[in-house]
Amino acid sequence: MNFKRVLFSLFVLVFISCSSTSRTYEGIVIALDSEPKRINPLFLTDLNSHMVSNIIFKGLIRINEKGIAEPELAESWEIKNNGLEIVFHLKENIYWHDGEKFKAEDVVFTYELFNSPQVASPRRGVLGPVKEIKVINPLTLAVIYKEPYGSAIESWSIGILPSHIGKKVLEPSFDNEPIGTGAFRIEKWQKGQFIFLISFDKFYGRKPATGKIILKFIPDPTTRYLELKSGKIDVAELPSYMKTDELSSQFNRYKADSFRYTCLGFNLKKHPFIDEKFRKAVAYSIDKEELINSVLKEGKISLGPYPANTWYFNTDVKPYPYDIEKARDILKNMKINSLKFSISINGENKEIQRVAQFIQQNLKNIGIEIEIKLYDWQTLRHRIIEEKVFDAVILSRAYLWDPDIYDLWHSSKTEKGQWNFFSFKDEKVDILLEKGRKTLNFNERQKIYREVHRLLYEKQACIFLYENPLVFYANKKIEGIIPDPRGMLYGVERWKMKRAN
Repeated sequence: MNFKRVLFSLFVLVFISCSSTSRTYEGIVIALDSEPKRINPLFLTDLNSHMVSNIIFKGLIRINEKGIAEPELAESWEIKNNGLEIVFHLKENIYWHDGEKFKAEDVVFTYELFNSPQVASPRRGVLGPVKEIKVINPLTLAVIYKEPYGSAIESWSIGILPSHIGKKVLEPSFDNEPIGTGAFRIEKWQKGQFIFLISFDKFYGRKPATGKIILKFIPDPTTRYLELKSGKIDVAELPSYMKTDELSSQFNRYKADSFRYTCLGFNLKKHPFIDEKFRKAVAYSIDKEELINSVLKEGKISLGPYPANTWYFNTDVKPYPYDIEKARDILKNMKINSLKFSISINGENKEIQRVAQFIQQNLKNIGIEIEIKLYDWQTLRHRIIEEKVFDAVILSRAYLWDPDIYDLWHSSKTEKGQWNFFSFKDEKVDILLEKGRKTLNFNERQKIYREVHRLLYEKQACIFLYENPLVFYANKKIEGIIPDPRGMLYGVERWKMKRAN
């Protein structure tokens, strides 16, 4: 390690250990509840990875908080040939973080990586049935589709990767020193501790309001609270059940409807979980209203994989009521008198621990004994997604920007490393998801995805538990915060710490 690197590391350590009252800089320290696994757009599988990657990498378009596509790296686009062709016109003078110019070939390169069986991206197929991509000139390209693809425009919100460094983007080291086109670049990623971001002076859009941001990894909410109180961090998400009165003098509380839901998911390759009747019995046995009122203190019952304020949400879907007798009758008819299985959870997440204990007590009422297994987030993620070694798991899943949830629920996406890690399989749902991808007509798409919603909830593909709002606290000296339901870091480019007087 050279002398400059040593000095820089010492600077970062001082930066994150100072209290806010002693600062002379304009940087902002933000706590995350877990460390991103990867930030390479090819390998994103969790919310924090998505949020951080979105700061570093940009797509041809962006999806706003209302789910509408807007220009990003592309300044405009045209849809031709009955939806089988999209011509993208790229913005001029966009630079990669290493100073190279962004060009149309980067888009082709990114598509080839996402579509490569050798790369084995868990997001493979997200760009749909692309036939070919033609580079017309350095700032214009045409995407040709084999068949109509309903999410064609929205799919190009994926982060574009730099073609000029070739297959280096596939090396694990690329996550530590990524080259993107975003408003911030990573100066240092100290594994297990923090990511240090600095603004990119050649960013094509509005210059970030602050030049330095540190993302500090603090899984424990009590620790996040204490570090907020002491001034060691400026911004943190806290669970709604925590008492935070002592923060009110120095911190503003921000709240937004969350774009994520928490569920109890089963390994549907195992019995009796594979039986829809069993899952319904579990749904009837969990008192979700009491869970929200007594454990979470805030939130609402989840009614499926779509947020309620979207055009694809099925308003006819009603929650499974709390009905112990009905649950017992179902199990009796299934000849299940007693049962024991484990629920795996992120042991670093205190909220999920409380939820697991509540469910443990509820299921005890119908003769089911639960063993709660605690893992750190990275180990849990590996066991659930990569290895599929679990009985059941409680976790939060983000709502997507589009109703196309093919990757999450289609039966072809159940292999290790893919997103349908519950291994849900249903022929009707498969047919609808396939049809939805090929349908361009808005009214038809709405009808298809509302039926997908109805079926997934009726069959309790997972036990949809609750949605709780995004709640975070920020130093009152920070200006420009507009809470975004997609996550705390969306819009961080606008945040600015007022100078000390």
